[in-house]
Amino acid sequence: MYFYIYIFFMETYQLLAKERIASIREIQKSPSKSLFGLTRVMRGSKTLGFFFSVQEFEELLEDLEAASSKSLRQRVRLARKGVKTRDLISISNLAEEYGV
Repeated sequence: MYFYIYIFFMETYQLLAKERIASIREIQKSPSKSLFGLTRVMRGSKTLGFFFSVQEFEELLEDLEAASSKSLRQRVRLARKGVKTRDLISISNLAEEYGV
């Protein structure tokens, strides 16, 4: 469930680049070596599930919370509209606007 939600909100390659694949036998032999980060648990060619480390799970929750923010979605929508219309702001103007 979390895997599909994450792909929906984030770029597919970001998640898959971090993904490791471990067979159920590898996990039974040495779980501490097999389960870390984001690990797809397989039996043959069938996916049984996914293991998320605490850090990966927290990042996933943070991304989901950010994606569910109405103000963030509105800012992203406006930014994408600006890119299409070439209404862009330079980095120096943006830094000046925010006092950086």
